[in-house]
Formats: sequence, C-alpha cells, structure tokens
Amino acid sequence: MIQRLRKLIARLLRSIAFRLSPEFADNIDYGLEPYSADGWDHIPQGQYDYVPKGGYIYGLANKFLLVPKNRYRVVLLPDQTRTTDLGIGWITEDNSADGYDQLWGDSSNLEAFGAEGNHARDRLTIEIVDHIEARIASDAKVVDIGCGVGDLLSEVRKRRPAIRIFGLDFSSKAVEGAGAAMPDGEFRQFVIERTLPYETASFDVVMCTDVLEHLENPRLVAAELVRICRPGGLVAIVVPDGDVDQFFGHYWFWNEQSLGALLSDWNATVSRLPDTREFLARISVDDDKRCS
Repeated sequence: MIQRLRKLIARLLRSIAFRLSPEFADNIDYGLEPYSADGWDHIPQGQYDYVPKGGYIYGLANKFLLVPKNRYRVVLLPDQTRTTDLGIGWITEDNSADGYDQLWGDSSNLEAFGAEGNHARDRLTIEIVDHIEARIASDAKVVDIGCGVGDLLSEVRKRRPAIRIFGLDFSSKAVEGAGAAMPDGEFRQFVIERTLPYETASFDVVMCTDVLEHLENPRLVAAELVRICRPGGLVAIVVPDGDVDQFFGHYWFWNEQSLGALLSDWNATVSRLPDTREFLARISVDDDKRCS
C-alpha cells in the first residue's frame, strides 16, 4: 500500500515538474522510481527540477537527497562534491562550516550569491535596518549573531557611524571577511547550538538574520539572544517565509503565526517585510523577558 502511494506521489510530482519545466521531460528515465533506504528518500537522477517558490536557489534536486520539511538533514552522497554549477546555495545546503567557508571566502561566490534573486539579500539587509534604525542609538553596542561577512552590520554603521560592532559566525572565512571590512569590530568564530559566548545584558541591539531556521534548538538560542540584550534594548530576528521556503539546508519553516508562537514568551512583534517578504520579529527586552 505504501509503495503504491509513493508511486502515485512520484507520478504527480513528475506531472507538476513537466508543467513548470517541460524542457526536462526529454531527459527523464521512466524506469527509475524514488526509493527509501534507512529513512532517506532519494530522487533518481534527472527526474525533478527544484525551483522553490519565492526562493533564490535553483537547480536539479537529484544532486542531493530529498528530505521532507522539519524531518531530516541534508548530506552529500559519497560520490558527490560541492559545486556552484546550479546555484551558489548548493555549497551550503548541508549546514557545514566548510560549505559556508566556500561561500564567504570566495569573492566570485560572494558576487554570485549577492546577485541572486535580483540582489534579494542586499535588499533584505537594507530593509531590515530601515525597520529597526529608530531603535539604534548613536553609541549603541550592536551584535549580529550569524554575521557572515558583516553586511548587516556595515549597513547599520552607514547610518550610525559611532556604534560599537560585534559579530559571531561559525565560518572562519566569514569572521575573517567581517574583520577585514570592519577592523574595529570584534568578531568571533563560534558554533551556535544552545548557548552564546557573551555575558548577560551585553548589548543594546542583538540581530539574528536567516540563522534560527538552520539550528536544531531555535527556541533555546532565541532565549540566549534575549539574555545577552540589555534591558531597554532590542532583539531583531529575521527568518524566511516557511510557507514557500524549500531550501534543503533549513530545519524549520515558520510562518507569521508559528514564529510568533515560538517567541511568545518574550511578546515578540512579528511582521512581514514588504519587499523581500521575510518575517521580522522584534523583542523589546526588559528584566522579566531576559529571565524567561
């Protein structure tokens, strides 16, 4: 019964793929069917095209294992290597520091990454700061958790030149790039799991963009974001729209309601950014919230 259902789903997916991308129909071997081994679902080569709605990454899904949302993590198959042939995102989908080193440490990869989706990530950076600028004092102490090469911090500094800058990322190349862009900043390499390497109430503004969806324990990390923020300060969290997000490197897929539920202990205000359509959660920190 299960096998028949799987074949029915496979035929339905092929039909949808053909309608979206008819040019792939000529390359399909109809003798192959998806199969499952040890809990992993595999897509036979050439059968599906992967173009996430509202996403910036494109390419053939057969380059990776196909994984249902919120269930499994992606790994490369034994005979596969990271490649940018079908989009920069493929080198980061396993959530490894090595994959992100290849992104943040290569200027050509960074250029392509920035250009995807009509420069969607550059627009996102500007849009975030547009929405939180009023809460950033001229002498604020600002940290970005998952800072990459420091694009978001650089945008904040354009508007608040005297702020003190801090950043955290698990990629050594990201930390290196951020430090080169802002030599007076304090950047640290650190693997985010459950804790953050900062003292309680250390920062006036804590930012975390497109990071929580990559983590196994997002609520615990959210509590840490609040902990390291000073009373009267702001925590700004940004995540993709999980209703359309299909990036294989993400573990969590929130919409406005579920993100609000995740952050309900801190009375987060969740809104959709009008241009890039991601969700921005703002938490105004006081002593009670910081101790939640």
